Amino acid sequence: MTNDNVLLDLADGVATLTLNRPDRLNAVDWDTAVRLIGLLHELKQRDDARAIVLTGSGRSFCAGGDLAWVDSDSLMSERIVPRDQRKNAFGPFAGITEAIVEVDKPIVAALHGHVAGVGLVYAMACDRRFADETMRASAIFVKRGMAPECGMSFFLPRLVGVPEALRLVTTGAWVEAEEAKRIGLVDELSPKGEALAAAQAYAAELARGPSIAVDLARRNIYRALTATLQETFDYELLASSIASASEDAKEGVQAFLDKREAEFKGR
Repeated sequence: MTNDNVLLDLADGVATLTLNRPDRLNAVDWDTAVRLIGLLHELKQRDDARAIVLTGSGRSFCAGGDLAWVDSDSLMSERIVPRDQRKNAFGPFAGITEAIVEVDKPIVAALHGHVAGVGLVYAMACDRRFADETMRASAIFVKRGMAPECGMSFFLPRLVGVPEALRLVTTGAWVEAEEAKRIGLVDELSPKGEALAAAQAYAAELARGPSIAVDLARRNIYRALTATLQETFDYELLASSIASASEDAKEGVQAFLDKREAEFKGR
């Protein structure tokens, strides 16, 4: 397995993960999937990584699964597959989706060029999506005679609504940047070449914040999507108790009393 198919850059609390197969429009093969999962698991444990940006090199974010590799009829049999992945027919390709969700830190996608198939799934699994005007997206599976995979059916209707999701998964239609912004598939739209900078600026703002409180806040939002109001009260009470005991909470209160900007350290 090569080590340069996903690049990691960490600066000022922001970890930028870059899919790096530009000659394949960053289409994901097995080794790329395993590498990305490993890096996401690593970043979950690193205190110096307080926010994450996922992007792609070259002309596109990710054109989906690498069909030149996937045409094998023995995807699992020739690989040493972790037990948890062997229970999922999509193996590490679905494992990326799970790792994005389970990283438990703010994670945003910087999109340009093709965002298709599993590439679209991975973008949707992030907290927010920053795109430039070259971005075009497709839930393209049906165009290849396949059904949606790796979490497409979970994320898409939550972002764009059921009718729009049904249109996209049954037609495989391409959605250009402006339409993607209009239907809610993209959150922020930038001029050509500026999506990564916008995503990193947003991630840097979060990284400068009280990261314990930030992580707990985003966790509560996701939990509340499937919780009752009383369960949400319980989650919020627990999160508030944990955050209030942090050094950053003490700094936040003292800064308010001193009438100055707080200097958070993520502790």
